[in-house]
Amino acid sequence: MQSPKNYVLLFLLLTTLAGAAIAWQQYQELISLRAAAMDNDERARWQKRLWAAEKQRADLEAQLATQRKSQTHDEADAITPERGLGGRANGRANFMAMMDRPEIQRLMALQQKAGLDSRYAGLFKALALTPEQLEKFKNLLVEKRTAMMDVMSAAREQGINPRTDPDAFQKLVADSQTEIDANIRSTLGDTDFAQYQSYEQTLPQRNTVSQLEQRLSYSSTPLTDAQSAQMVQIMAANAPPPRTGANGAPAPLTALGAGMAATLGNGGPGGRVTDADINQASGVLAAPQIDALKQIQQEQQAQAQLNAAMRAQFQNNRAGSTPAAPTSSASPSPGG
Repeated sequence: MQSPKNYVLLFLLLTTLAGAAIAWQQYQELISLRAAAMDNDERARWQKRLWAAEKQRADLEAQLATQRKSQTHDEADAITPERGLGGRANGRANFMAMMDRPEIQRLMALQQKAGLDSRYAGLFKALALTPEQLEKFKNLLVEKRTAMMDVMSAAREQGINPRTDPDAFQKLVADSQTEIDANIRSTLGDTDFAQYQSYEQTLPQRNTVSQLEQRLSYSSTPLTDAQSAQMVQIMAANAPPPRTGANGAPAPLTALGAGMAATLGNGGPGGRVTDADINQASGVLAAPQIDALKQIQQEQQAQAQLNAAMRAQFQNNRAGSTPAAPTSSASPSPGG
């Protein structure tokens, strides 16, 4: 039989448990209320971010539309006969002004110096210069490759147009190159300078042979150093002579194009693979190597056709005309 004391203790225990349960329930409700409040604040913050992002998107779309409209006007200036000349002239002037900026020239010099090894590594190895001589030689090569921009600036300042006054422009080019070559000669000496000139004259052919080397490097018949040297000699012997001016120097527009290509980071075009090159290569290269050389020739021919089509289209645009439609087979032939 339970005593009254035990009933009191049991009552107190139940009361304590009930109070604890109520307190826990209230605590959970407080957490829920705080979470709800935090959710509301978080939603408000995200809503503000969403509105800001939406506004930024609208602003960007407006800017893009403005740029597209401006580009459309510029393109119209470039192809409209009465306004196109001014548009192209302004574009050239802006480009040349940008190229005259010191920071752009420094970047171009760094770019040119970084690419010297890919073009002159063989020459550097053959000359065996001291580190000081090699550094000075590299700086002079960069100066020579970027000198065309200085020539163009000098021509503009003197009012010389390469197209209308090629002789005056030719003299500027020749004077610039002669001065730099004299500095290279004093750095290398006469013997090494002659070796440099020979190497420089065969750079187009070396570019093509380098392309052939890369194409065969992962094949079962890679080019040997002896084969590469022989192919450079064969292609150089079969190459057509460069266009020259009255004094035997490169023709003005040819020099201009080559100089601009070098200035803008292009190592220059590769030597054209001729049928004579392929015929003579049979005594130097294996059959799979000749097949790779023929493939390069086909790619060069395709590129030449594409360039011709693009030039024709450009000339048609400048003239404000459209390409002539091909004649049908039923049309009478000229003179027939």
